[in-house]
Amino acid sequence: MSRKSKYSVEQKLNILNEAVHSSFKRVAKKYGVNESTILTWYRLYKYQGIDGLRSIRSNRSYSKEFKLSLVEQYRNSDDSLELFAIKHGLKSKSQLLNWIILYNESKLKAYTPRKRDSIMPGRKTTFEERLTIIEDLIKHDVNYNWAVNKYHVSYQQVYGWYQKYRKSGND
Repeated sequence: MSRKSKYSVEQKLNILNEAVHSSFKRVAKKYGVNESTILTWYRLYKYQGIDGLRSIRSNRSYSKEFKLSLVEQYRNSDDSLELFAIKHGLKSKSQLLNWIILYNESKLKAYTPRKRDSIMPGRKTTFEERLTIIEDLIKHDVNYNWAVNKYHVSYQQVYGWYQKYRKSGND
């Protein structure tokens, strides 16, 4: 997932420089930026350097051990959620907050790619075989992964067949 920041790194640095020498509130109003955003940029620059101001192009993945470690360190910290997250290399407090919620629910785990991104190659099928697969798919509550594993076809094939089946009015 690609992201593009509204402001370049250079623009953020100029705004920060002006805010430090003037006032965060005045600069925020001048540029139409929330004051808390400028404060976040300031903290990112202070603790992560120029890289903290750069937009990241895709999500980062973290191990379960790293997440647990950070949650437990935060519990023993006096820092605010945002400051702690930034000091430890995260871009925002929301990521750490989500980990804390999952930790409290005992559901914290490492990132694992979804199985939906099937690498199983498709294979040729007859029209009758497709109908059989779709009928079984419906019996199993439209569980595409189940059909992929049972019939050794790709996820995309099963999904496409089912969508065509529904569009034909055979729901």
